Parts: sequence; structure tokens; C-alpha cells
Amino acid sequence: MTLPIDELGLDVLADIVRTNQWNEYNYLNSASQDPRYQSNEAALRAVAEALTWLRGRGLIARTPGQTADSAIFVTRAGHLALKQGLERVRAEGRLHEGLHPLVEHRARRQFLLGEYEQAVFVAMKAVEVRVRELADLGDGDTGVDLMNRAFGPNGSLTDSSAVKGEQEGTRMLFAGAYATLRNPSGHREVDYDDVAEAAEAVVTASLLMRVLDRVERRIASPP
Repeated sequence: MTLPIDELGLDVLADIVRTNQWNEYNYLNSASQDPRYQSNEAALRAVAEALTWLRGRGLIARTPGQTADSAIFVTRAGHLALKQGLERVRAEGRLHEGLHPLVEHRARRQFLLGEYEQAVFVAMKAVEVRVRELADLGDGDTGVDLMNRAFGPNGSLTDSSAVKGEQEGTRMLFAGAYATLRNPSGHREVDYDDVAEAAEAVVTASLLMRVLDRVERRIASPP
């Protein structure tokens, strides 16, 4: 009763595998026969909530060929969640919450395939390409130098109406993110053993894209 829904869900998933259960109704019915649940309807409902959570995240699914909706199997994502834990489930959840379309198109598939370094790389590359296009700079302008030039004191993407601190902050945001997230992958293999870090790196690229949306609107409609 005190467990967060995702922790309880993973415990239920592990129990489904352990008991070789194939039917949601039978699973809940078996629990309802347990005296501990008979005296605590709220706990039984919590298990039912956990099953719904598992379905909603694609960790269990309806068994093909079965007429009963309650016939289930543990999906590939479910087995991966049991192997890698909640960190992966939560990290994937970050990428389901509405990434910028230009980042989602480039990086989400790689991430879900477990190609975390590639996902971060292509997400930040998409940011670089868009900065270059908006600033109308050539292919010779790359990386941190590109960010500094585009958002520098006289940069074409710099908001001259903003106070100097905000102008400098935007420049540092783009240059720092690129140096930290994109540069390492361009020079060596980066092992994202923390899947949450990889997910948040992709989300950072999405944030930068949304800042660029605002920049583009400002350029299109100058004061």
C-alpha cells in the first residue's frame, strides 16, 4: 500500500514471471482468495492498479490468438525492465512526455533501441544544424565556436533587447551543452551506463530546440 505505483508494478511483473501467470483475471482472483487480501480490499485494488500501469507502459500485453482480454504475456520491454530495473522505465518515460519534434524524430528510436550514445549524439547534432541554419552561417562554423558566434555579443541569434546577463546565459547554455554532451561523442566512445543521464541529455537537446523556436519567432517578427 505504501509503494509508489511503478515500484509495485515491477514487483507484480516479477511475480507474474515467477508464477508463470498468463491471465490477469486469474491473477487477481487468486489474490482475492488470499485471506490477507480478503481483509484489505484497498491492497487488492492496488495490485489491480499496478496491472493497469504495466499495460499502459507496454510491459504486459494481450496474448494474440486468445479471445479473453485478460490473457496476457510479458513483453520484450517488460523483460528488459525486470533486467535493468525501474531506471530504464523512468528514463523512457521522460522521452514519452513530449520531446521537441526535431529531437524526437532523430533520437527517440535510437534511445529505445538502447543506443544511448547515438541518441544523444544525433539529438545534439540536430541542435547544431538548426543553429547554423537560423544564424545563416556556413558549414565551416561548427561546435562550440558556432554557438559562441551565433549567440555572442554581435551574434545574429542574440536577443539585443535582453539584458546582458541573459544574453550571456543563453550563449553559455548552448556552448556548454554542446561541449558537454556532443563533443565527447565526436572524439571517443561514451558509455552511458546511467540510462537516466542519457535520457536527460536528450531532453536537454529538446529544451535547446524550444529555445530556438522562440529565437526563430523573434527573427521572423522583429520589434
